[in-house]
Amino acid sequence: MEVYVNPRVNDQVYLKNPMEFDLGKKIISNTVHMMHDIGFEQFTFKKLGKEIGSTEASIYRYFPNKQRLLVYLSAWYWEFLHYLIKLKTKEIEDPKKKLKVAIKTLVYAPSESNNNCFLEMQKLQDIVIEQFYKIIRTKRVTIQNESGYFESFKRLCSTLAGIFKEIDPNFNYPMTMATAVIEMSINNHFCSSNLPTLTEIKCGKDQKQQIEQMMTYFCERLFKKCDC
Repeated sequence: MEVYVNPRVNDQVYLKNPMEFDLGKKIISNTVHMMHDIGFEQFTFKKLGKEIGSTEASIYRYFPNKQRLLVYLSAWYWEFLHYLIKLKTKEIEDPKKKLKVAIKTLVYAPSESNNNCFLEMQKLQDIVIEQFYKIIRTKRVTIQNESGYFESFKRLCSTLAGIFKEIDPNFNYPMTMATAVIEMSINNHFCSSNLPTLTEIKCGKDQKQQIEQMMTYFCERLFKKCDC
């Protein structure tokens, strides 16, 4: 299944919607390449401007700083995951099977992006994994949250929480579990590649398969009757 998503990113995140302009799309696509290659810390609007043959000032018309640009990229990614999970589970009645599909999607989503998509979703996933805590754990997170910066992430968590409640209506911590499952995927992707002694997941060609199995393992034991 190959899909393309035009994300619903809160308009408070950007100054000018990049999806409405060719330059804006160029900014987004090249940011993914550059941030993936050199990292968030080394990434600057000056370097991006040079890469795309535009001025630094033109980029500031879309985003006031690189953190907001990073939030935008993450929102795109969460919307992509959310759309895929909703699409692939809408005809499934058994919530245990829904959970299995959701877990697999969280891990393998980039492989289902359209070949014609102007973003490289695997690189975007790598950026979100590497920079996750820079996105949500900042001094301004409360203000940003009130402005709706994290609506896409919260929609994804709410959908997962709904699946948990379908499995067990008496489960008391569905949102906590939803965020934990997402962070479990992110943290073990990151640790297996960079801090290998902090996880049993081994970096290699079957890394994603291992992560999917680990997440299923925890969910099976939390929901004892879940045979997913």
